[in-house]
Formats: sequence, structure tokens, C-alpha cells
Amino acid sequence: MEYERLFSKVSEDELAKLCAELVRFDTTNPPGNERAAAEWAARYLEDLGFEAEFVPHGESRATLVAHLKGSGDVPPLAFNGHLDVVPAGAQEWKHPPFGGEISEGKVWGRGSSDMKGGIAAMLVAAKAVATSGLSLKGDLIFLATSGEELDMMGAKSLTSRKDLAKAQAIIIAEPTDNEVVLTERGVFWPEFTTYGKTAHGSTPELGHNAIKDMMALLLELEKTEIPYEPHPVAGRFSMSINTINGGVKTNVVPDKCVATVDMRTVPGQDHEALLSQLDGIVKRLEAKIHNFKASIRITNDLPPADTSPDEPVVKRFLEVAQSVAPGVKVGKAPFATEAAVFVPSMGVPTIIFGPGDPRLAHQPDEYVEISKMTTSARVFAAVASALLA
Repeated sequence: MEYERLFSKVSEDELAKLCAELVRFDTTNPPGNERAAAEWAARYLEDLGFEAEFVPHGESRATLVAHLKGSGDVPPLAFNGHLDVVPAGAQEWKHPPFGGEISEGKVWGRGSSDMKGGIAAMLVAAKAVATSGLSLKGDLIFLATSGEELDMMGAKSLTSRKDLAKAQAIIIAEPTDNEVVLTERGVFWPEFTTYGKTAHGSTPELGHNAIKDMMALLLELEKTEIPYEPHPVAGRFSMSINTINGGVKTNVVPDKCVATVDMRTVPGQDHEALLSQLDGIVKRLEAKIHNFKASIRITNDLPPADTSPDEPVVKRFLEVAQSVAPGVKVGKAPFATEAAVFVPSMGVPTIIFGPGDPRLAHQPDEYVEISKMTTSARVFAAVASALLA
């Protein structure tokens, strides 16, 4: 087989061990504390001949950028994964969330599926490429980022890099159950605040009720038709009113109410136009309701990301992946990834493919199957060979 020499370097034991070690770094975000894990990954890669550097994000946080140098005859290829994880939560786990236990053919723990299993697969693939005697015509770049689970600060810190802007593709090892994902919906989170005037609960006519104004605003929002065209992969625009907070005491008319809304947009929707539409709702209510006052703050704004399946690098990735693991197909993922940063800012084709099960992301008793990490590592190594050697 064409890639047998590479595959001989892919060890299930090493994959499990690397993933377990990564899980044991508590990189819960906030606060993140990713630097120790980034330095650990850098040492592994430097032993293979990579040149590593760090983008600092404060004392205990950093993003890793490591290069395995090629001749420069072809553009580089980037492997990407984020080091931070979401909190373990209050629910009891049968395996300690940061224990990195290995059993039942799985590595258990917070971040194993999302996405330290993917990072482990990319590390082992990088080792296979670096130690198999390949003559690389382009750089292999390894990115391990901070902050993806909160504000994408690691990915955002990389968007001005010329080496990445020239990349053939950025491969992100998010949990897709080893399906190829090219499109993701955007994230748009408006926070609405209405303002009133306090008064005693027995004389509400002397105040102005911010909660009642919020009820009017949310009802108007629900009635508003948000324009979009359904996307063949990303699907439909969605909106969910998910938090509301107002008032201080039962016998006090509330002078403030805050509600947050989770909107997921599809390719073709413009977030600026969407914000303008929301501003229009506020203006209509100001004209309709006496003393109505409201503000809008956007707390998360990530545009939809869409890489065409007709991109030559995507076709080549699929061809190689299907030769390594027959049955690999193009799927979709419900979540946002760092593609939302890379694609709009740099226009680099971005392919999301990783061993984790997306249904386990952010769940208690999270795990990743070692066999799926093996498949991912083989695909990553074969793709790097096909595109760079």
C-alpha cells in the first residue's frame, strides 16, 4: 500500500498515551492555562525536527506554532487544534474528568473528544511524516491554540501570519466522527437590555417596568421574519431565547431586564444586516411604547464558514481519506470551530475532520475511541504526504 511506511509509525499505544497526557492538563476555560500543554506539545514536536514558537496570551496562556520545514516548492499545510476545554460541570463522572484513564479501548476525560484526541492524532501523524524519510516540498505547520471555547483568541492571533495565508489548507481535528466537514453555521449572540424606573410594588404606576418592555421586545423578535436561504449542508437559520434576568425584589418594580439570544446563521446571511434588523425592532417599540428604552450588545459574532467541495485540495483530501478509510464521507457539524476565524479572514480552504464523537462534546464521561484516533492519524499522515511530498 502507498502509505504503509507512514502507517507503520502510527501506534495505538502512543496515541492513547498522548491523548491521556493531554487530558491531564487542566485547561478549563476560563481561565485556560493552556501554556503548559502547549510547551509539552512543543517539546514533542521539537524532538521530531519542528521549529516551535509561541504566541503569548498572558502569563499562563499561549498558542503554539511549529514548522517542519520543506523546500518551499509547494505551499504549506497546517494541522490545527485547540487546547482549552469547557468546565467538567457538577455532575459526577465515573472516570475522573482530568484523570486521562485508558480503558475499554477509549481514553476518558474532559476534552478527550473535544478535541485532545484530535490533537494526539495530529501529533502522531506529524511524527509519521517527520520520521519516514519523506522529502517535503512544503512546510507542515502545527497549530495548538488557546481560547477556542470562549473567544477564539488563539485563532484570531494567527490571522495576520503570512505563512498561514499561503497554506494549501488548514485541517482542524474537531470531533466529527471522522467525517469531512466543510461548512459550519455562524454564531450571533445579541444581548438585549431594557431600562425602566423603580417604584414600590404597590404603586406600579409610579414606575416603568423593564420586564414588561422585555416581554414586548421578545414577542416582537419572535414575530420578525429573518431573511435567509437554506443551505444544502448547514441547513436553516435558528434562533433561541436562552437567558433572561430582571428585577431585584418582588415588591420593587424592575428598572432593568437582560435577555440573551443564540442565533445560528447560514452562509449568505450578513451579520451587519441582521444587527440592523434588530435595531429596527427597538426603534419600532420606542415609537409604540411610552418611555420604552433598550440597547443591544453583541457578545459573540462568528460568521458562517464555507469551503467549497470543488476546491482541488478538498477533492484531494477526500480521495486520500477514502483510500485510507473507505466509507469516509462529507457530513456536517452543529457547532462553530476556528474555521469561522480562518476562512473569512484569510480565505484559506479549511477542512474539519477528527476522531471525536460530536455528541460527547461538553458532556460528562466524555471519551474518545482509540481506534478512531488511529484512523484519523493515518488520514492526516497520508494527506500530508500527498500534499507536501
